[in-house]
Amino acid sequence: MDPEIWVGIAAVFVSGGAIGSVGTLFAQWLLRKVDSAPEPANRLDAAERDALRAEVADLHRHLRNMDARLDFTERLLDGAIPLAPPPSRLVPEDRAEREPGDTG
Repeated sequence: MDPEIWVGIAAVFVSGGAIGSVGTLFAQWLLRKVDSAPEPANRLDAAERDALRAEVADLHRHLRNMDARLDFTERLLDGAIPLAPPPSRLVPEDRAEREPGDTG
């Protein structure tokens, strides 16, 4: 490690960490210097990125459709969408041919 890192660590321990905002910034700088994570080696190429964007767009379309269906269902259940009354029952043909006073 570089000597500046050792000096920084010693300063933090000697002061007891009560340096304030400057000490906090210095500690964050130290942590970034000491514990720098390596960059990810596998980056997405253009085809994979386009495939992921297409999949996200497809999921977005499905989500919009589901949202519209849910909104319609909520309005329907709330009574905001009027429904036509059900049609009257049809009388079977054999009953329609009989006259009202005819018993048989």
